[in-house]
Amino acid sequence: MPDDHPDPWQIVAQLRDWAEATSWCQWLELSGSLGRGAGDHRSDVDAGIGVDAGYPFIHARDEALAAALRFSPVADSLIQSFGTDSAPADHLVIQYVDGRQLSLVVCLAHQRPGLPPGAQALLDRAGQLAKPWAPGSLTASPAQQHEWAFLAWWALRDVDKHTRRGQLWRALTALDEARSLAWKLHAASLHVDYPTFGAVSVENAGQSAPAGLDRSLPARPDSTLILAAAAALSSVLATLTSDLNVEGIHQLTINRLAQP
Repeated sequence: MPDDHPDPWQIVAQLRDWAEATSWCQWLELSGSLGRGAGDHRSDVDAGIGVDAGYPFIHARDEALAAALRFSPVADSLIQSFGTDSAPADHLVIQYVDGRQLSLVVCLAHQRPGLPPGAQALLDRAGQLAKPWAPGSLTASPAQQHEWAFLAWWALRDVDKHTRRGQLWRALTALDEARSLAWKLHAASLHVDYPTFGAVSVENAGQSAPAGLDRSLPARPDSTLILAAAAALSSVLATLTSDLNVEGIHQLTINRLAQP
């Protein structure tokens, strides 16, 4: 391994040792590419810990952050809160000076009913992660796919609108949004795990991009090139959304893009 790419498994080992020595930590889960056994020296460390219900959550969060900040010299860190008062959950994001990254979710232990696909239980004091668990994000429902399809055509319609106004950066933003939704639809059509992550899930599954998607990347912010890219993406979306009941907005967008 090159000297300039320290081993992320060292962070995993430090995290596991700390969790095992911390009585309120009920379980430790490793996910992401390392959890799937597909990581390399550039992989982030994606993990989660479960806090005993009898221990103050905010204290546990602060102790977990303090521990993570000691694993290696730190360039910067961030706390993202996305839980609720009754079900707190904080995301600790640590950027180490040597390039390694730790993404650590802290939540109450009982919030997790089991272990999701692609994850490993590194610590499980009470057997909380002993059984498989399929989170809602593991698959995409027909309603979710319909929403993605509708919004993809909506975004592509915005590409046309902004381009013709001369708002090329707004047009490129809308084009990126439509392409991102196309990736999600493609992932769902392939039945890969976690289609909401789009290109990440498709590549993790060893699958290819949708045919013709590369033509949706304009070389520069030029109105002619952007509209050509939008037309190419519309062909990709036509295949991905053919059975998702969005013919109305599909046809409207196609007609708009065809106008001189």
